[in-house]
Amino acid sequence: MATADEYAAWIVKNKDKQGTPEFSTVAQAYELAKQEENAARADTSTRPQQTTVEEPGMLQQIAALPETALTLATGGTTGVLGGLGGFLVGLAGALRSGEFGTQEAARRIEQAAMEGMQALTYAPRSQAAQEQLQAIGEVASVLPPVLPQLAAPGMAMQAARQQAPLAAATAQRAAAAAAPVAQKAAQAVVQAPVRAARATGRAFGMLPPEPVAMDAAGQTASALRRMSAGSAGVSMGAERAARAEMMPVPFTGPSALTAGQATRNFAQLQFEKEAAKLGDFGAPLRERVETQTANMIRNFDALIDLFEPVAVDPRQIGMGLDRALVNRVEVKRRQVRAAYDRAEEEGAMSSPVEMAPLATSLNELQALEGLVPTIPAVRREAIRLGALIPDENGNLVPQQIDLRTSETLRQFVNANTDWADRREAMVSRRINASIDSATEDVGGDAYRAARRLRSEFANEFENVGLTAKLLGTKRGTDERQVAFGDVFDKVIISSPVEEMNKLRGTLLRSGSEGKQAWADLKSAGIRFIKDSSLSPSQRDSSGNPLLSPDKLQRTVRTLDQDGKLQALYGKRQAQVLRDLADIATDIYTAPPGAVNHSNTASALSIALDTIGTAALTGMPAPALTALKELAKYVRNRKTRARIEAALRGEVTAP
Repeated sequence: MATADEYAAWIVKNKDKQGTPEFSTVAQAYELAKQEENAARADTSTRPQQTTVEEPGMLQQIAALPETALTLATGGTTGVLGGLGGFLVGLAGALRSGEFGTQEAARRIEQAAMEGMQALTYAPRSQAAQEQLQAIGEVASVLPPVLPQLAAPGMAMQAARQQAPLAAATAQRAAAAAAPVAQKAAQAVVQAPVRAARATGRAFGMLPPEPVAMDAAGQTASALRRMSAGSAGVSMGAERAARAEMMPVPFTGPSALTAGQATRNFAQLQFEKEAAKLGDFGAPLRERVETQTANMIRNFDALIDLFEPVAVDPRQIGMGLDRALVNRVEVKRRQVRAAYDRAEEEGAMSSPVEMAPLATSLNELQALEGLVPTIPAVRREAIRLGALIPDENGNLVPQQIDLRTSETLRQFVNANTDWADRREAMVSRRINASIDSATEDVGGDAYRAARRLRSEFANEFENVGLTAKLLGTKRGTDERQVAFGDVFDKVIISSPVEEMNKLRGTLLRSGSEGKQAWADLKSAGIRFIKDSSLSPSQRDSSGNPLLSPDKLQRTVRTLDQDGKLQALYGKRQAQVLRDLADIATDIYTAPPGAVNHSNTASALSIALDTIGTAALTGMPAPALTALKELAKYVRNRKTRARIEAALRGEVTAP
């Protein structure tokens, strides 16, 4: 014990920490200390002598670890069962006595449950084990109050405290030790039983497994190995996960498929969809889907950038395509004109031609004159040029003209045909074929060369409805048949795949400008698929637009059903687009019945649990509350563990 002098000096030194002092000088402090010293001596002389408790050494602490672990294990298992048995015994007694529903009955039921817990919970005998349990209790006491039973699972800590009356005093002495060695030893003593308690908790399913550090590649590889070694449907799960990893922007790490998304297992998907609604618990699942949405958008953007587009706006795309087509047309037209000029120089264009095939064709087509305006127009022009004359019955009779006049008639047919109209195009091709038949063996090599170039020109620009319409104007006006802003829709969306392929050939033969125009169209096609599947107004918490897997699948299938998807992007990139649509279905959908949209089942479960407890006890009982909180805690820990496993790609049992 410190002397009065030492005590007085200590009081003066620490007076600022003692609140408002009752002294101001050392003398006054000495007087106060002296009085307290005399009082302490008097109290010691009248009090029975206390036995000094020695603190256990390091060997005793280590030897006590199994005893500490046994206390915690029995408290979390047999102790809980004993509590339930005691509760049932107390409840039966209350029912027999007719006191059920009263405060006294509730107290007896609780006391019986406590006694049952203590009876089946191992009580530590050594002082070291008692101190370790006290330390664990102090560590657990800092946990949030929402988990009261984690600090004392199965009331094990309460039973341990009852068996360790000296634990509090010993803990105070240990905390007051100032030597660094003693602090490290105390820390080791506390951490060892805490680790043992955690291991025991995990063994009984009360705590989740230890987290495993893993990079994105390792996580994916291990998930695939697990799925490839499992039960039915696993091979499809591995295939889905591998497909998602092979996208331009892989779905790995934070965007990897969950276990339910990969396997499409009904129970697993049902758990993930329901767990995602559980506030903070479900946040990782919700974040996973939002990350996957962002990754899906990045995949589309990567495909768009793959073609290095220059024009993005629909009107700019249309203008770029028009420039390429017009330039190509002018080049080919100059070649045709030069060939005819050579034939003219050689005198081939003056060769006579008998137009009998033309007369036969127009006579046969006369019945369609009211349906196809090209027929009466060509009939009148042929009579005007002298190629045909009508007889007294109205039938056309062939006449002889030169090659130059036959070419003029052909140009008239091409200029007055709407090649986008299938019926007109069919009739005009038949008329031109009759003119070619009449001139087949006339004019020599120079004319035949010019005729061949002219046929190629017609097949590329006039006989293809799509190309002719893109180059043409409305009859009687200078207005384009297809506005620049509508070129993409006309080419990619609504045109037949055969005509689109012919236009592609024309553009790719049109030099760098035509190749760029086609690349811009392909890039716009990916953007069309992307925009068709994204909501223009709804967004998730990360700011990403919501994606509709149904719209994405519908758009891809519409382009794919007649081969247009592969014609546009080739076999490999077309498959990437199909895979993205399938991955979206894996991410955002679940089999019917797997999702409880109204939360009715969850609410009903909670209501039944509450009603059942009230009906059983008549009032909220503290013992029942403790047991209920323990069960809730175990469920929550299991739920969190299942969520973490799902994010790693592991299918877990309920």
